Amino acid sequence: MKLGIKTLLILVVALTFFNCDNNDDATSAASTDGFTINSTFYETVNVYVTIDQLDSNADGNPDHYNFMFTDGRITDTFGDVGLGYAYAYSVSTTSKLALIKVSVDDNPSLGSGLISTGNTYIGSSLSTGVPNYSADSLIAYDGVVASSFGTENGINYGHLPETSGVWYTVGTIGPTVIINAINIDANVPANSTIDVDYTFLASDGTSITGHYEGTLGIILD
Repeated sequence: MKLGIKTLLILVVALTFFNCDNNDDATSAASTDGFTINSTFYETVNVYVTIDQLDSNADGNPDHYNFMFTDGRITDTFGDVGLGYAYAYSVSTTSKLALIKVSVDDNPSLGSGLISTGNTYIGSSLSTGVPNYSADSLIAYDGVVASSFGTENGINYGHLPETSGVWYTVGTIGPTVIINAINIDANVPANSTIDVDYTFLASDGTSITGHYEGTLGIILD
């Protein structure tokens, strides 16, 4: 059966009902959750999958997914703010972000179904040439979130400036996302989990690897 955007909307509404800000840090994460750059490990205790809902080719399925690994929390409650930032990041806790964009054009299996266990997905190698998480795959650390857009559930959220910290843009070879296991629990959304490995070859030749195993947040983009 084809699982289209209407099904995804129902799922995300269910998730939102139980988990208003779509955050996944209610349970502890493994100490191996993070990415490694030049032998240095950077911990990311949360992961989100954002689901595009534009459906520009009208085939009933999303056009792309974003995998977002971070040490803070993410919300899209505030919509496009300032220069068009679709996502907001927790002000006091976010300093690291690994973002891998997975296009349906590069992964034909996503044209007829959802992300599933046992598959390797190819991330986009398209780049604007500068760190731009509105358009590109990228990885960053030592970032500092700018002043707050607003407060949700007692947490301040703002923009993570591309001028803050160390940023890696994607190279000519697209990153990969390997789904070892995924469970989206529509009945008890807080129980949704994912086990994933990923690779990222930066434009300067730096090879970055990452892993996450724990609870999963879902955001409808």
